[in-house]
Amino acid sequence: MKEIVAATDLEIGMFVAELDRPWLDSPFLIQGFLIEDEETLGKLKSLCRFVSVDWQRSAGKHHRVPTRESVASTVGASLAGAARIAGRTASPRPQHDFVAVLRWLRSGGEPPAATVSSGERMADVPGAPDRPASEYIDEDGVAPREGWRARLSRWLAREEAPAPYAASAGAAESDSGDDADDYRAGAAASVWIESTAVEDELIEVMPSYQRAQGTVEQLVADVQRNLRPDMERVRANVEDMMHSVVRNPDALLWLTRLKRTDQYAYDHALDVSVLLMVFARSIGLSAQDMTLLGVVGLMQDIGKVRLPPRLLKKLGQITPLERQIFQTHVDYSLAILKDTPDGSPELLEIVSRHHERFDGSGYPAGLAGDGIGRFGEMAGIVDAYCAMTRERPWGDALSPQGALEQINAMRNRWFSEAVVDTFIQCVGLYPVGTLVELQTGEVAVVIAQNQVRRLRPRVLVLLAPDHSPNRHPPVLDLLYDPVAPDGSVYEIRKALAPGA
Repeated sequence: MKEIVAATDLEIGMFVAELDRPWLDSPFLIQGFLIEDEETLGKLKSLCRFVSVDWQRSAGKHHRVPTRESVASTVGASLAGAARIAGRTASPRPQHDFVAVLRWLRSGGEPPAATVSSGERMADVPGAPDRPASEYIDEDGVAPREGWRARLSRWLAREEAPAPYAASAGAAESDSGDDADDYRAGAAASVWIESTAVEDELIEVMPSYQRAQGTVEQLVADVQRNLRPDMERVRANVEDMMHSVVRNPDALLWLTRLKRTDQYAYDHALDVSVLLMVFARSIGLSAQDMTLLGVVGLMQDIGKVRLPPRLLKKLGQITPLERQIFQTHVDYSLAILKDTPDGSPELLEIVSRHHERFDGSGYPAGLAGDGIGRFGEMAGIVDAYCAMTRERPWGDALSPQGALEQINAMRNRWFSEAVVDTFIQCVGLYPVGTLVELQTGEVAVVIAQNQVRRLRPRVLVLLAPDHSPNRHPPVLDLLYDPVAPDGSVYEIRKALAPGA
């Protein structure tokens, strides 16, 4: 339900689906957002002549109930950044109970039977799951509590933050092989909509993730025996995971946390591959580019297999000579990939640049600024974040919030401001798997993101206010402002450290 609206007619509460120019030519770094304040409204009116408004995602008096026509559509060709859109716009209702799915993931056996989740505390908002996320703004178009922009800005101690992102879905493939170049030039972007609830997607993607784990183990074994890696198998596994990321990006992020092994190299490769595809999805890259970056994530550190094991496991600070030896893993990775039929120039270029840094302090070539390329920067920032949030022989894991603080401190030094902002918006303050304390004293874990109000995720309440375990943990969708026993609206007080 989209319509072209003149910028002068825009009002608070309207959901902007597209601009009259590429998103990369605007201060709004992520496609799709709700107009929540006068500042955003003013920027739109000064920047654009017209925009595309999605009435179904709009709030308050601007919200319109969808008709029975197909929601799969494309916006007119007059929009400069025309997006390929398919699928649905409402959040899908889960068909499985999340706790039952978690038990199955840990114990194995037959997947749990499909059933509408019964643990959600939705009695306070009748029919809430069928209401649009953006409707939870009052009739004057004002959010009932502090918006994401102010809170994220305060957290980062900056005056600006990336615009809110509303996910969309689509399964449109690239029309040509030039998508990466088109994207870098600010051309067409794919807008992906979630089509599956995280509970259901966990069941769907689990076999693909297990195959990917086996592929990584085989890759390492082949390189250790000086055999050529099976890149056809790698690409097939990555494509399977890419389709899952399109359907619901949270499911594979959950599995990277739940299915960790004691092998850092194996886990890190899968972490980077999955998060790179999620990052690519969040900025509207095509399925072809998501697959390319997924392959990069699995292969960019394969050269470490050729390094001395004692160096990789060293607990103390490494010497300058050891640092030089460590940095040769990029050359080893390139040599391994060049010896395969699928060692495309673009794949080799990204792998060669994932340790380059924006200020020129990286390696192996000391590239700086735009010379690194967007995909090279994306691979680098994801590699750094995944390393920070995983326990390593030489250091403990940081919380997602701690890692994002470090990433933010690296803006315009290690990574460009645009890449830092888009990555922080992709990950969010409360990534899936984050332990949080609610204002009631209860402890919960984030099980899924909400794409309109990122600070209001779905959570599973593990501990009661006295920190005793809940025998039947309920699910709260904070998007719908569920009410606590004391009459207050549930909200997150703070994130907790890993393993708290």
